[in-house]
Amino acid sequence: MPPPVCMIIPVLCLVTAPAFADVTRRDAIEAQTASALASADYAQRHCPSLRIGWQRVEQNLKSIDGTVEGLRRTESYEEQDTALRSAEKQHGRAMVCMLLPSAHGGYGRGIILR
Repeated sequence: MPPPVCMIIPVLCLVTAPAFADVTRRDAIEAQTASALASADYAQRHCPSLRIGWQRVEQNLKSIDGTVEGLRRTESYEEQDTALRSAEKQHGRAMVCMLLPSAHGGYGRGIILR
């Protein structure tokens, strides 16, 4: 459903639609990369059989003009870190390590590798 302003002033939406799309895309890249980065940090500490696709992280960061440190301060990173600790308590570290490479899609795909 378009924002209410589009029904009142349709021309405004023609002008602003690309800006909304850029923000949405940027937000998606940031959130998905931050989440995968939390998993990558976990993998580096606990899963010696996994590798990190730093080129993919850097590619995503370049597209949003971001930094690894900035991603680590996001809510998405924090939520994933909390979820990983919880999953480890419930299912064990080996299970978490086994599932991490297939846990992220979208912009997070290719960050954690077997």
